[in-house]
Amino acid sequence: MSLTQVFFFVVLAFAVDALKWKNCDGSSPVQIKEIKLSPHPVTLRKGAKVTASGKFRVSGAAGTQYKLHLKLERYVGWWWNTIPCSWYKQCEHNVGCDQLIGLLEGEQCPLQPKDYIVKQQSVVLPDISLPSFLTNGWYRIRGDLRDRANNKRISCVQAEVEIRS
Repeated sequence: MSLTQVFFFVVLAFAVDALKWKNCDGSSPVQIKEIKLSPHPVTLRKGAKVTASGKFRVSGAAGTQYKLHLKLERYVGWWWNTIPCSWYKQCEHNVGCDQLIGLLEGEQCPLQPKDYIVKQQSVVLPDISLPSFLTNGWYRIRGDLRDRANNKRISCVQAEVEIRS
């Protein structure tokens, strides 16, 4: 799975009108400030076009080499059930600062303390082969970004989103 695909699946979870989201660690040096996604709601269908943009703030040392750990859960009745990593290829992704700045305009690594705008990105969804009973419902995703050099948390975001097929 490419970084762009990972980015869009994470962004799917942060759709402004379709979810509840929060920074799960207020002391992290990178805080998400805004996510925009269209259309609302996102439909998981091959060929559907999804457009996303957003804002974040860097308030301290943000490092240059990261490990992104994803945890995905589905609400089933009265509890959240963890979806195995094998269903979405892997839970951890190595990400370089140079890959992240590809989502920004005119920036360089390492990211300096300031506010950033994630330029509008669009992707056409591939065939997402999930069993039909998994395509509709509430999902919770947690993205934990850490510095690979010292395992220091750079950012952490958790969201709940409703997905439709």
